Amino acid sequence: MDTKQSERVNERLAQWLRMEHYRLHCVEQWPEGPHKQTTLAGIHCALQSLQPESQPPIEPALCMVCSSRTPRLAVMESPSASQRSAIGMRLAA
Repeated sequence: MDTKQSERVNERLAQWLRMEHYRLHCVEQWPEGPHKQTTLAGIHCALQSLQPESQPPIEPALCMVCSSRTPRLAVMESPSASQRSAIGMRLAA
């Protein structure tokens, strides 16, 4: 693939990513329900599939919605069942 063709492919991917990003924000405004959850799952799947694994991620330009959000908090995993029972045993003792 020549350079010009490669640039066109990359621009199309970037445009598709921007469109999926826009869709994500639109769907976030929908009322909660199974249709919203299914659509969001589809959007996340599309965003993930558009990111080539062999290349650095293509980041959509930071939009006003994303820039106005507070930074994401780190997600902590809950303890496994064995850890929970050990914690419970210590608390009971």
